[in-house]
This record gives sequence, C-alpha cells and structure tokens, in this order.
Amino acid sequence: MAENNLPKDISSPSQIDPSKSVQTGEETPKKGTAKEPFSSYMNEGTQGPGTTGQPTPMDLAKGPALPTSQPTLESVNAQMKSASSSLGDVNNLLNTKGLKLKRSQTYLLRNKLTDANQNIRSAAQKTGVDVGPPPNLTGRQNPIARFIGLVTDSQKQMDESQQMINKMAKEGQSVSPGLLLSVQVKINKASQQIEYASVLLSNAVSSIKSLFNVQI
Repeated sequence: MAENNLPKDISSPSQIDPSKSVQTGEETPKKGTAKEPFSSYMNEGTQGPGTTGQPTPMDLAKGPALPTSQPTLESVNAQMKSASSSLGDVNNLLNTKGLKLKRSQTYLLRNKLTDANQNIRSAAQKTGVDVGPPPNLTGRQNPIARFIGLVTDSQKQMDESQQMINKMAKEGQSVSPGLLLSVQVKINKASQQIEYASVLLSNAVSSIKSLFNVQI
C-alpha cells in the first residue's frame, strides 16, 4: 500500500528542528520577494542629495540658536562687532551700481531692515546710549536710499553701544546678567534680520551681474 512508502518518523513533530538549514533541493525564498514595511519605502523617497552653499531666506526664518552660556561684556561686544560687520556688507550691497529691486524684495528688505534697526536701537538704549529720534525716511522716495538710511543709523547705534560696553569693561563696572541677556537677545534678532537682508541683496546683485555678462 502507499502508506508503506512514507518515512517512519514523518508523523513525529519532534523531528522538526527550526535550527536546521534548508536541505538541498528545497526552495529558498528569492531575494527581494519578502514584503518590507511601507515606511521603509517612504524613508527612501524622502532622502535626497545634500545641499551646500549659503543659507536661504527660508533657513534664516527658523531663527538663530540662542547662546546657552551666561553672557558677559566681552561676549556681547563680540556679538555686536559681528553684527556691525554684517551691516557693512549690507551697506556695500545697497551701493551696488545699477541695483534694482523687485517689489517683493523691496517689501521684505523694508520689513527686515526696519525691524533690525528697532532691535539695535533698543539694545543700544539698554547699554546707556542716547539713541535720539529714529531716522526720518519719509522724504526719501528712493527705496534704496531709505534702506541705506536705516543701515547707517543702525551702524551708528552699534558703534556707540560698543563704546559704552568697552567703557564698562575698562572701569570694571558690574552689569546684571539679566540686562546683558536682554541686550544679547535684541542683537540676536537683529543679526538674523540683517543676514536675511544680506541674502536677498546678494541674490539681486547676482542677477545684475548675470544680466551684464549676457549683454557682453
């Protein structure tokens, strides 16, 4: 009978050993046939090539990371020096010959440079600077001239603030950490806004140079 042809131990479950390898002649699953979680495909799709280069306005909109260490006169002074240098770069870009701005660029620059000027004036006032009245820009029809006026006033306030801080440090004056922190926060915000304006102006200047090269 057909039953006599079966192995004697086939009915015994104890003979099944999961640790044994697949014997010759048995089918092995083909590579790639196993189902993978859908999330793995999603992860692969979201990974793209890394990008390098200067930050974009969208990057800058995230805001700078606030320092975690306690501010000092020296650290605030160094921060102001860096912001003042960035203001100089913006001023140079604004004085580019033939600079023309789109309406959207003009709108963004006006907002960013105005906010930066207000933050810098607030920080300067906290250090004891007599900031005086804000710059009068109502009579200037040219937007670029208005922007240069804002940058010029910001540089003036920053320079006077640095002089006050250097004087405090030289005389060994004690300044509360809370005051220094509030100054630092204002300068941080202004630095972000200045950098945003610098990126926008750099793009505008690059467009002018590209157009000039095409015409040549």
